[in-house]
Amino acid sequence: MKKYLNKGLLMLLVFCMVALQTLAQTPKYAGYRGGFDIGSQGVKLSVMGFYFQNNKLRYKLVYDRQETVGLVKGMETNGGKLRPADIQEAIAFVQEMMEDVKSVYKLTNKDFIIYASSGVNIASNIGDLDALAQKNLGMRVNINMPAKAEATYGARAGLAREDFDSAILVDVGGGNTKGGILQKYVGADGRERYTFKSYNIEYGARRLSERILKRTNGFEAYVQDLKSMVEDSIAPLIRSSLNDNPEIRSATRNIVYTTGGVSYQFITWLVPEKVQDEIIEFKYDDLLKFYNMLRTPDGWSEFETRKFDNVKDAKLKELMARDLDKATKKVYNRDACLAGISLVLQAIREIGNPERKTFYFTRDAYWINTTVYDTYKGDFQAK
Repeated sequence: MKKYLNKGLLMLLVFCMVALQTLAQTPKYAGYRGGFDIGSQGVKLSVMGFYFQNNKLRYKLVYDRQETVGLVKGMETNGGKLRPADIQEAIAFVQEMMEDVKSVYKLTNKDFIIYASSGVNIASNIGDLDALAQKNLGMRVNINMPAKAEATYGARAGLAREDFDSAILVDVGGGNTKGGILQKYVGADGRERYTFKSYNIEYGARRLSERILKRTNGFEAYVQDLKSMVEDSIAPLIRSSLNDNPEIRSATRNIVYTTGGVSYQFITWLVPEKVQDEIIEFKYDDLLKFYNMLRTPDGWSEFETRKFDNVKDAKLKELMARDLDKATKKVYNRDACLAGISLVLQAIREIGNPERKTFYFTRDAYWINTTVYDTYKGDFQAK
């Protein structure tokens, strides 16, 4: 009897410790705010919880949702314009997603910001997106987000704090390629701060693939034309942008963080079992293998029809299958994926010495998260 009593007390103690640990890990939120990123591949919502720790305001992503809308798809063949149907679908998703979280987090319209990403706001009719939001939601869409500002927020959100002094961000989206470094400086008050040194070009995975497809017939011709354009036309653009901030090429910058749609597809192909990991290490050679796989006749079909029958964890298997379906059906098709990985590789080569660098994929370089924090941090004061 005493044996069972002791065992019961031990189990109770373990349960209490786990419960206390869970409570300790859940911040007491002072409030919530949300932000929408209307990007080249769709609409993303982030709801951030604001809380205080040691009298310092902090924030944490408490809810996020993404819906696919191919906003820049067809822009190259549509005179640089977004299609009206896509604009309507994007604003409809914003409205639906906003209403979905309002009551849960006790929010009103003024507690949300809406931004068009730098890859979308280059469209000549981007004002139509803002006009429809004003008509349907009574809210403005910020359509003036520069690529540098977006990359700055992305670096703050996605780079591990301990890597600020040694990391480079490479972000290839559907509409543009951008990135850079956080560089330390000493402010007038004597405190150390960081400024962002960036590079960017107005070619992303979707825009580049559509530019090539307009003048080629057949996949083999596409591959050759893509290679030529990246090496002959894109590389000088990246090089020129990097020359504006030579610190990005410094030998002390030995870590590369990649993010964006094609990097997500790459990591889903490489390590599908790590679907829930926020930061994943990989090798430069892995990128080359992904690029070569995409060029083989059966590479893409094998990728998109992959099965996970050997995965015993049913929940993990479901997540892996869902992740694969999103990567191959809703992000980019084979042409755009190959264009995107070509841009990633070329950016890395132009930065220099890829064989000597450590590489990470980051899921959390969501610039909208830090934009929400900067917009609303004045709403909260420590008691």
